[in-house]
Amino acid sequence: MASRRIYIPLFIALVIAFLLFMPASAAGGGPLPSDSTTAIRQAHLEWIALQTEVEMDTAISYCTTLFGTDTSTMSGLLTGFRNEESFIPSATDSAGLDAITTDLQSITLQFRNETIAQMTTGQGNWDTLNQQITSATGKNPYIADKEDNYWNTRKTTLMGDFDAWILQGQQALDTLKSEGYDTTGAQRSLDLISSRRPDVVAALGSRNELKIQSMNSQILSMSQQFGQQVNDVQGQVSDNTTTGFFIDQADRAVGRADTINYNLTVILLDIGPADSILAQTKKDLASARLLQNNGNFESAKTPLRLVKKDLTDLAGAYRDLEHSADLPPDLSASLGSMAGQLDNITVQMGAI
Repeated sequence: MASRRIYIPLFIALVIAFLLFMPASAAGGGPLPSDSTTAIRQAHLEWIALQTEVEMDTAISYCTTLFGTDTSTMSGLLTGFRNEESFIPSATDSAGLDAITTDLQSITLQFRNETIAQMTTGQGNWDTLNQQITSATGKNPYIADKEDNYWNTRKTTLMGDFDAWILQGQQALDTLKSEGYDTTGAQRSLDLISSRRPDVVAALGSRNELKIQSMNSQILSMSQQFGQQVNDVQGQVSDNTTTGFFIDQADRAVGRADTINYNLTVILLDIGPADSILAQTKKDLASARLLQNNGNFESAKTPLRLVKKDLTDLAGAYRDLEHSADLPPDLSASLGSMAGQLDNITVQMGAI
């Protein structure tokens, strides 16, 4: 009797777990470029989509050899998949990648169901199919190239973010020091974080999610200490600078939450409150930013208090998903890490 292990196309994104989180500058400096996450997502989607395409093609070839099967629907879905896949290189923002991802997911779901139907009709052997898929994807040099491009893009982009955070932190300390504030402790912490750069490079170079997550946890712990030290110093800074500092911190956290939510939606059809809470956070944050830019620093505190509550709610939603959803260990670890980062921001905000 044929095995009943059902083939499911891969199209499950690897987790971008390396969430470098460092405090925004206490004086000056804006958020990092918004295309950082987009570049990584784009490279990853190109890799996974090509691998899934090869899986589909292999499944069609196998089902064609079975008695009584009709693979015309499978072939049509593969054509549609390739057409949608061709849009990935031209996607320029998160919304574009979201739309492509949704369409690819829909096609792969239809293809999976049709594969099951044809395998049932032709009494196909799932072990044989899976072996052929493993062989086809493992020997494909184009998939290997896409994988290399993803990791190289991820490494280059995240190290660029790392260097930018260090630079912003140094500029903040230099500004505070020039104004007569004692930044000795914070400077020591920032120097320590900067000294770990080779270790961060090595972790990303290993292409091992667990090693990357371990390094991320270490950097997070040190950055939290640095953030608290900067927060202590900036307690003496004007409302204008303080409000801007918190807005920048929340803005960067939202960017990283976008990555978390993307990784979740690739695996789960419904991520519950996390999606709606993040959307509300963006709205409240935009209101605070608008008032801040218009010089209404005291008024900006009102939506900023809502942002603080939003971040607390988002941390809770991530913890619920971490403990309730059937997720890969590295993604669960990323959810816990992200929840901790959000907690750290709200603690620093204190009584706004």
